[in-house]
Amino acid sequence: MAPHRRGEPPEQHFRSDRVVMARGRWYVVTRERMDIGPFETREEAETASQQLSAAIDGVDDPKVALALIQEFIRRRGVLNVARE
Repeated sequence: MAPHRRGEPPEQHFRSDRVVMARGRWYVVTRERMDIGPFETREEAETASQQLSAAIDGVDDPKVALALIQEFIRRRGVLNVARE
């Protein structure tokens, strides 16, 4: 993964820092400070984090990354509705 996206200050991100618990549910927090979730388990959140990371790996344009994240959230919502 690129160290930082164009126009962003260099930061080091660790996957473990992106999976957090809030209100008894698990979430993935992106560089863009978007919360993705909730997930029932930490493992589900970590899997989503890995999938999202793979989807945006190599993307250095923040606008493109944001669009990919929004699409990831949209598709996740559709999948959750289908499972319930």
